[in-house]
Amino acid sequence: MKGHFKLLLTAGLIVAALCFTVSPGNAQADVIETPAPATNIKQINAGNVLTDYTQKKLNAVDNQSPIANMDRKYNQTTIDPTSTNPGDTFSTINGSTSSNSFKTKWYLPDGFNVTNYQHGNFQSVAVDDAGNVYFVESNGSDTNLGVIIKFNIAELQQLGADKDVMALWNAFNYFNPYTDEGVAHNQQYENDYQQMKGPFDQIKLLNQSLDQEKSSMNTVLNNEKNAQKWAKHWKRRAQKSDKPAKAKLAKWQAAYKTASQKVTGYQKLIKQTSAKIAGYEKQVSTVKQQDPQLFKYADIAQAAQISPQVDIGHGQTLTFNPQNKHLYMVEDNTLTDLRNRDENNTVLELDPETMNPIRQYNFKMFHGDSANLQLHTLAFDKDGNAYWGRKNGMGYMFFFGRLDEHSVHFQASPSYVKTRGSSPNQGTSANPANDRLYFVSDDILTSIPTGEIRDGSFTPSDIHYSVFNSKKEWESLSFDQNGRGYLLALWPAQLMTSTGELD
Repeated sequence: MKGHFKLLLTAGLIVAALCFTVSPGNAQADVIETPAPATNIKQINAGNVLTDYTQKKLNAVDNQSPIANMDRKYNQTTIDPTSTNPGDTFSTINGSTSSNSFKTKWYLPDGFNVTNYQHGNFQSVAVDDAGNVYFVESNGSDTNLGVIIKFNIAELQQLGADKDVMALWNAFNYFNPYTDEGVAHNQQYENDYQQMKGPFDQIKLLNQSLDQEKSSMNTVLNNEKNAQKWAKHWKRRAQKSDKPAKAKLAKWQAAYKTASQKVTGYQKLIKQTSAKIAGYEKQVSTVKQQDPQLFKYADIAQAAQISPQVDIGHGQTLTFNPQNKHLYMVEDNTLTDLRNRDENNTVLELDPETMNPIRQYNFKMFHGDSANLQLHTLAFDKDGNAYWGRKNGMGYMFFFGRLDEHSVHFQASPSYVKTRGSSPNQGTSANPANDRLYFVSDDILTSIPTGEIRDGSFTPSDIHYSVFNSKKEWESLSFDQNGRGYLLALWPAQLMTSTGELD
């Protein structure tokens, strides 16, 4: 059913035309378009990009971090779809420099129905400056492959998803082609689609006619306005008994009358075409009313845009660069540094409009006599400065520089945090509202002004903490333009948002 057109925009209604292909042993849902694998990605080979540093020359900022989840033991729960799931709320506890809470916005599904490797393993969240949210879905540690899924938050809100923490979970699990129920739902939609195919085709043709009619009417309206302007001009001249002016006046008055008649004709034609569209929309609506739940979930699923399957590495580094409006993903396939100096860090840059890769950066980061450091975190501030961080004993150190089509280079911050409040290095994220860089660990967010990271001038009082007791695995953090945090936590996988701006 690949020939079905995906989305029809009508005068007053958006009709989502979904299609599914179901075959025994290899079921695949076409609720969203699954792109072909990315090929011919431009390669940028930058060589060694790290200005080396000496650990002893770095300044250890002697902070007293509050302690969060150090033992990496988590309270894992499962979702019972037969009961009410209000979501979680986790509030800051003692040791935090300000008060805030994270609340569940959406539980995430078993997967977005791209491959049968899906198991609810989401690794990153990113938010751009246009109101879109992106998730990285991992196929698992043995594959290092995955996809990036994009949603427009406002569109999901229009579909009612903002009022239901289970909206995404229900929609994609409903059409999961790797379950018997999902196969049955796909087939039910296919049956419904056959009833709607004729009206869909007519709506498509009529919308094309409607667009042409509106375009023609706009041209005639401009002619009418122009004729009216010149008629007024020559009327003033004609009042002075100017015979040539009277002739011009008669000409433009006739042109105005002709244009006005054409406008009336197009208005009537547009009204007739719109009425025909409304009639076919009513036929579609009648079919959809037979199974409102199916089409509710179909509309939500259709809101997703998906990338080609790519190497996502560990998967926790998806980030948005506000300076060039692109997404970046580190393809870190090990959790250590690179094994030798022949290996490269690889970072994939993607266009968020098409979700296709633009270029891949390959580079080394030599340290000391033999080490080749590997990226496991990445963030960009609003000026396009790139940051990443790594554990340094019981502390945490930062690197900064550039990572774009113009330049790739990094250097260590002159200062590092002597004490961190939790064990894992889950990620870094830049807040565009307050220009602070956050490093994420389980149940604690630690932030420092970006400018003071670059010049190394931060002191213990510049370090802010948000401490929680969720006992969840905190995977990734991102921010909207107002400084509200978007937190990805496991298990179950859920997107949480802060109730206020994070500091």
